[in-house]
Amino acid sequence: MDKDRGINTVDNNCDKRITDLVNRNIMEKTKQAFPEEIKLLLKSTNFMRRVTKVAGVAIPYFDKQPTLRAVMDLFCRNRELVHFSTVCLLNGGYAETKILSRAATENYLLIRLFNLRPEIAEHWFSNPEAFRKEWRPEVIRKTVFDKSPNKIEGYTKYYGVLCDYSHPSFKGWIEQMKRINNCVSIGCAPEFNADYASECIGLMCFTIIQSVKGFRIAFEQWYTQELRSEEDILAKKLLEMVYRHFEVRFYDKKKMIS
Repeated sequence: MDKDRGINTVDNNCDKRITDLVNRNIMEKTKQAFPEEIKLLLKSTNFMRRVTKVAGVAIPYFDKQPTLRAVMDLFCRNRELVHFSTVCLLNGGYAETKILSRAATENYLLIRLFNLRPEIAEHWFSNPEAFRKEWRPEVIRKTVFDKSPNKIEGYTKYYGVLCDYSHPSFKGWIEQMKRINNCVSIGCAPEFNADYASECIGLMCFTIIQSVKGFRIAFEQWYTQELRSEEDILAKKLLEMVYRHFEVRFYDKKKMIS
């Protein structure tokens, strides 16, 4: 205690925390608890990387069909977001996974918008500021689900939950709280939590399904039969995982997944 100022001072040698880019203890616990899920996530990210080559074949058509370039851009973003979400999941970064999932949600809804309205992709490229003001997230959701309005509420609530993590919200901190001897503190070191890991796995599988489906719609004519078959098998396994793990709070998951 610093008597002059009344402030507690702590010797750095007394309270050391080990922070590393890879937390092998959490990683091993996650792999042991969810072996099938982790293998599927890794297989899916590898597929997303390989299927991107389809866009390379379609490059000659990009100038006349800006929507192809836009979908490719958004899909590649989500491919990387899912990759780094897997890194976060394996290291106990559950809140961080949800922050990445929020960005991925906006991306795949944009993919859906461009598949539905390919003529506006040029606007996205030419005047991004105007596009952002005109096509706010809620407007995109309403347009995308115009023919299935029952899904709008589910996606709105789901998006709101993810915003609790990406915006300065107390709700997003709850999962990082620790209660020890009636004292509450923010956890500085990540810890394995099977429930939070399960929720994140469902989120990531859902993101992969949405992203790959939107990419395939745009680039269907360049898909090989081998890719179609592989995607169909992968999508079935991912959907099984979504129903097993997708438990984000405060939204109607049936309206979203159906």
